[in-house]
Amino acid sequence: MKKLFFSLIVTSIIFTSCSKDDSNGVSVGGPSGGSDDVVNPGDPLLYTPSDNLKDIANYPIGNIVSASRLTSSSEGEFRVVLNNDFNSITAENDMKMANMFVGPNSFDFSDGDAIVAYAKANGMRVHGHALIWHPNYAIPDWLENFSGTDAEFEAHIENYVKTTVEHFALEVDANGNSIVAAWDVVNEYFDDNGDVRSTLFTQRMGSDYIERIFQWAREADPNVKLFYNDYNIAGQTNKRSSILSMANTFQNSGIPIDGIGMQMHLSSAWPSQQEVTQAITDVAGSNLLVHISELDIGINPNDDINSLTVERAQEQEALYNHVSSEYSSIVPSSQQYGITVWGVRDQDSWRYDGGTEWPLLYNENFEFKIAHRGFADGL
Repeated sequence: MKKLFFSLIVTSIIFTSCSKDDSNGVSVGGPSGGSDDVVNPGDPLLYTPSDNLKDIANYPIGNIVSASRLTSSSEGEFRVVLNNDFNSITAENDMKMANMFVGPNSFDFSDGDAIVAYAKANGMRVHGHALIWHPNYAIPDWLENFSGTDAEFEAHIENYVKTTVEHFALEVDANGNSIVAAWDVVNEYFDDNGDVRSTLFTQRMGSDYIERIFQWAREADPNVKLFYNDYNIAGQTNKRSSILSMANTFQNSGIPIDGIGMQMHLSSAWPSQQEVTQAITDVAGSNLLVHISELDIGINPNDDINSLTVERAQEQEALYNHVSSEYSSIVPSSQQYGITVWGVRDQDSWRYDGGTEWPLLYNENFEFKIAHRGFADGL
């Protein structure tokens, strides 16, 4: 889970026009903000869009998946929405180390392979997430408890990085491009103060281990895009400065890096819209690819409501619109890697909190919240 901080209240912007999906099942797609959007005054929290998100945007629009959701007979509605609104997918957990690196020189890529196969069959790209991440649950137990030397530990990590990246470079589309277009090479290397986070990897490989991870990934695949990914890049200026300084050092030192992932787990209380704009501007100034990589926006930071209100829904619509419109207008087209939303339905979100937070674009019935309209209007 990402640590969120709440300090500044965002002024809500009231939008007009509300609507609801019809009774014939899930209506898929995203709004263009045009007159074709279907307005239904019966439920001001919902609307019916006229266009798919992926068709509106000039860059990929993504969401998260698991191998099980892509194959389960009970997840048909999820796949309908996924296929119609999105053209990029990220494995929420299936392509992390703990799920793939099952033992010394032993790998299980079956979940990732299923995700790649689905993407290929449906004309999507895959964003690899994430080669190195520090929490205990993201590291296999055998490696967490590894009793060998530090040199042996590092050899295992090098083997894992190279084997994984090489494996997922093999599946290509009709143009010969790998389905896995990029990797979050290292996730959350910095702490909330912008200092290097103390982890198993720093303890066993030194604080400069990140440089070797990126170099090994590039040696494994000369074409895949390599990202650094982190949370609170908008809001924590010291962290943002540290990330941009590292990226600049990499570029000047010949250490491969292609992009920066801004997770963007936002709240109506923090950070401010002005800070979101500044963060996007600063990261775009790196001249690297910019990925809004894990977008969701909470609207109940103080736990003061038990159900989604029209006022909070309108505020969320405005905030989603701000993110997508600022990304579209600030980031040069050559640097627009895309926006990935971190989940489909509210109840699927890691922030759902037992039903007291509603951070995503669709409700429990896969109906389109007006947040979806705000996001689409900004694309």
